[in-house]
Amino acid sequence: MTTTMLALAAGMGSRFGGPKQLEPLGPAGETILDFSIHDAWRAGFDKVVLVIRRELREAFESSIVPRWRDRIAVALVEQSVDDLPPGFTRPPDRTRPWGTGQAILAARHEVEGRFAVVNADDFYGATAYRMLHEFFSTGPDARTWANVGYPLRDTLTGSGGVNRALLRVGASGSLEQIEEIIDIEKVGDDGRYTARDGEPRTIPGDALVSMNIWGFDQPLFDELDTGFRRFLAAHIAEPKSELVLPNFVQELVGDGRARVRVLRGTGPWAGVTHPEDKPSVAAVLRDLVERGEYPTPLWG
Repeated sequence: MTTTMLALAAGMGSRFGGPKQLEPLGPAGETILDFSIHDAWRAGFDKVVLVIRRELREAFESSIVPRWRDRIAVALVEQSVDDLPPGFTRPPDRTRPWGTGQAILAARHEVEGRFAVVNADDFYGATAYRMLHEFFSTGPDARTWANVGYPLRDTLTGSGGVNRALLRVGASGSLEQIEEIIDIEKVGDDGRYTARDGEPRTIPGDALVSMNIWGFDQPLFDELDTGFRRFLAAHIAEPKSELVLPNFVQELVGDGRARVRVLRGTGPWAGVTHPEDKPSVAAVLRDLVERGEYPTPLWG
């Protein structure tokens, strides 16, 4: 069984103010991505594929890639706004890529076998990678996938609003619905956001949310290929419209073309959305190193 970790590292970091996927946050200057690669390698993954922006290629090739190439295969794939199927042309006012769906599709020829999809700027904890690798090893059919969900309370920050995908899980442990909710603010252990009708809504802190860590198999690429063409036909003239992975998976689940088993993450989860998040993330990583759960430096 071949398994790949696919990390989405092409984000602009607009709220953070720069490429947070390269921000040194570990005790020895490690990035969150360094911890993720270490966790995937230790869990038994065979390869790492990083989806990046072209202007960051040199930075990745001079830092993260050489740190790990002696332990695990690492490949870089560029996500480009101009990478469109035949018959489609980028509108002049389109400056940003087409979302996480396009990012995954861009890596199609580098991904082998079953694969995990993760955000490069989220720390999920070693357990999450072990859970996904064990899920793959059970031999699920090619259209039974996985998502590692976390309690909302463990993913909120006091630094500002965050976007989260709320999971509704059936009695069998399978995903029934996933709903992307924008700008959730921390209120005690719960989250609060403004609904489309303008009214405030509260989400209980123990509600499970997706932090965009998934386990997929090759049929996802065929679905994305068709779905991206359909998306472009309907939305190519919209400058900010994106093919968002949670919404796309929800469509597949709703149509019966895929099943998703929800695995409960045990954390600790940590991520950076705002610059003010850096000290708390650094503290989490430092504590794990001091407890002996990680070497320092990770690649030493």
